[in-house]
Amino acid sequence: MIKPGLKIGIVLMLILVLPSLFFSAYEISNLSKNEAVIDSIYTGQLESILFSLNQYSDDVLSGWANRLERGTEDMNSLLSKNYSIDAVGIKSTDDFELYAKEKIPEDSIGKLNSKLELDFAANLKKVELLQRYVKSGYRKIEALSNSFPNKSLFAFALQQDTLSVKTVLLLVDTNKFIHENLGPKIQTIAQDRFYISVFKNSTDEVYANQFQGGEDKNITQKKEIWLFPQYELGIQMRGNTIEDLVKERTRTNIILLIVMDVILLLGAWFVFKNIRKQIRLNQLKTDFISNVSHEIRTPLALINMYSETLEMGRVSTDDKKKEYYKVINIEANRLSRMVNKILNFSRIERGKREYHFTNSNLNIEIESIVENYRQHFDQNGFEIELNLTDELPDLDLDKEAIAEAIINLIDNGMKYSADVKKLEVSTKIEFGFIRVDVKDYGIGIEKKDQAFVFDKFYRVTSGNLAHKTKGSGIGLSIIKHIMEAHHGKVELESTLGKGSCFSLLFPIKK
Repeated sequence: MIKPGLKIGIVLMLILVLPSLFFSAYEISNLSKNEAVIDSIYTGQLESILFSLNQYSDDVLSGWANRLERGTEDMNSLLSKNYSIDAVGIKSTDDFELYAKEKIPEDSIGKLNSKLELDFAANLKKVELLQRYVKSGYRKIEALSNSFPNKSLFAFALQQDTLSVKTVLLLVDTNKFIHENLGPKIQTIAQDRFYISVFKNSTDEVYANQFQGGEDKNITQKKEIWLFPQYELGIQMRGNTIEDLVKERTRTNIILLIVMDVILLLGAWFVFKNIRKQIRLNQLKTDFISNVSHEIRTPLALINMYSETLEMGRVSTDDKKKEYYKVINIEANRLSRMVNKILNFSRIERGKREYHFTNSNLNIEIESIVENYRQHFDQNGFEIELNLTDELPDLDLDKEAIAEAIINLIDNGMKYSADVKKLEVSTKIEFGFIRVDVKDYGIGIEKKDQAFVFDKFYRVTSGNLAHKTKGSGIGLSIIKHIMEAHHGKVELESTLGKGSCFSLLFPIKK
C-alpha cells in the first residue's frame, strides 16, 4: 500500500516537477530561436534610426521646395541661408535662369549654366514625369544624374499657371549637405548609444559622430541614403554588441531555467507572466516615445534653424528679424502645448489631474481660441468658419481644460486634411446638452477604427496621410477624460474620404 506522503510526492512530481522539466528542456532547445528573435528586434530598432535620418534629409529638401513654392523665400535668400546649395536653376518653357553663389567666379557662371542645361536635357524623361505629377496636384523631388563631381542634382516642378510649369534644379554639395543638415541630427540621435557614420562608395567615411577613444568601431550594418545613392549610413551600438547581448541573455536564460526548476512550475509561471507583462509595457513606452519624438521634431528643427540664422547674423533687416522671432515664439508655444499635453496625460494616469470650474460661456471661449489661432490658420492656408448659436447659457467649466480639448480637435482636423483645408466650429442646444462641433473635410476614419480612437495610445495609421502624420496617440483620450470631468461626453461622426465631426456635449444645468 502506497503511503499518503509518497502519493502526495508522486502527484507533486507529476503536476509540478515533470512539467517544469519538460518546459526547461523545451526552452533550452529553443534558445537559438529566441536569440534570433532578439537579434531581429535590435536590427529593427537600428533600421528605424536609419529610416529617421533618411526621412530627415528628405524633409530638408521638401522644406526648401515648400518655401520656394509658397513664395516665402526667394532664390538668393535660399542660397545665402544654406551653404550646401551651390546653385539654383529655373527652367521654363522659353528660357533658363541661373542663381549661383557669389563666390563662384564670373567666368565659371557660363560653364555652370551650360552643364546644368545639358544635365537637364539628359534627364528630360524624369523632368517630364515630375511636371505631370505637379499638374495632377502632387509635387515630387527627384535626384538627377549629373556631370558635377561630389555634387547632387535635384529637380522638382512648380505650377506657374493652369497651362505652364517651371522646373527648379538644385545643385547641392553633398558633403556640405551631410555636415550642415544630417550632422546635427546624427549627433542628437546617436547620443552615447550609437556610432553613426556616413560613407561614400561604402568605404570612404565622410562624417562620423564623436565617440570615446579606445573603443573599436567596426560598422557592418549600412543602408543606402535615399537621395544620395552613392552614400550610405552606417550604425553600430556602443559598448556591448548585439552578439554580446545575445550571449549574456543566453547565460541569464539558462540560470533562470535552473531556478525555475528549483521553485517548480508555479514560480516559472509567475516569472513568465511578469516578463510578458513587462515586455508589453516596454513596447507601449517605446511606441509612445517614438511617436512623441517625431511629433516634437518639427518645432525643434524650426526653432534651431531660425535661432542659428539669427545667431550667425545672416538676417540684415529688423523686419526679417522680427519675423524670425515670431516664428520661434510660435513654434516654442507649439512645443509647450505638446509638453503640457504629455504632463496632463501623466496626471490623468496617476489620478492627480485637478479641474478648476468657473462660470463661463462656451461661445466666448471658442471665439478667443479661434482668434488666438488665427495666424496659425493663415500660415497653413486653412479657412475657419464659426457658427455659434445665440444666447447660450453659462456653464461651470475649467476654461483651460476646455481650451485644450478644442485645440486638440482643431489640430487633428488640420493634420488630417489633405485637399480641402477648411474647418467648421459650431455650437447649438440639443436634447438638454450644449453641443460643440468641430468638423473637418479631411481623410475621415474607417468604421472599424472609430470605436478605438478614444483609447490611449491608439492611432489610425491606414491611408497614406494618416500613416505619415505623426502623433502621440493620447490627445483624444485626454479629451474624453476632460468631458467626463464635466459630466459630458464626446462623440464622433466620420465618413472615410469626406471628413470627421467631433462633438463635445455639455449637460445644461437645471
